[in-house]
Amino acid sequence: MNFENILYEKREDTAIVRFNRPKMKNAISLELTEEVGKVLDIAAEDSDVRFLVLTGHDKIFSSGADFSNPEKAITMIRQEFDAGSGSSPVIKLINFPKPTIAAVNGYALGHGAEYAIMCDMIIASDTADFGFIGPIRGVTCPYAMIRLADEVGRAKAKELIMTCERIPAEEALRIGLVNQVVPHDELMDAVFAMIAKLRKAGPIATRYSKEVINRGLGGYEISARIFEEIITSKDAFEGAMAFLEKREPVWELQ
Repeated sequence: MNFENILYEKREDTAIVRFNRPKMKNAISLELTEEVGKVLDIAAEDSDVRFLVLTGHDKIFSSGADFSNPEKAITMIRQEFDAGSGSSPVIKLINFPKPTIAAVNGYALGHGAEYAIMCDMIIASDTADFGFIGPIRGVTCPYAMIRLADEVGRAKAKELIMTCERIPAEEALRIGLVNQVVPHDELMDAVFAMIAKLRKAGPIATRYSKEVINRGLGGYEISARIFEEIITSKDAFEGAMAFLEKREPVWELQ
């Protein structure tokens, strides 16, 4: 099965989806999300698949959303957070009918960190770090605004999103953002050790447990609307230019 932006493989009853844009540091593009949506459909319908693992190529999970083409970025976020669309890859991942684990093998930033918290569990390499860095580039982290407060508490969520501070894996473990931190070379072993535990539970009971625990995860339409407004703002342009020019942004007071 060939894709341009991801790698897909099956190991017994586990589907592994790997971001594969090494030259772009696994940045999340419109094309990548569309491929993720397709592969989630394949894995969901495959009766041999009981678990799904999301990870990154090499030693990077994802550097975040690809803003090299702002119009495509707007289209991507609109499609991802359209709760009424059956093609939304984000909604498909959040509601995937089988347990999902993010194997965070390196830094997970911005939209990359959001993809990690869309999974049911996160197991991180000790080389990983996390940063919800949208605001430092003049934009937002749409899914983190919905989910992060439930994971780490309101005050900590506001701190992480508003300061854009990158935190190491051990700090992510301490605040409850991740389930485990393991040596980098042992990451996939730890993931399959967790799957061995999950395998003991009944699939139907597991599915409904996930569904109930995830209840109330709404707000997608609001996040998409806010992102679309912000991406066309002066702040977004200044954030992008500052990043490209490797300088501090100069924000215009509103």
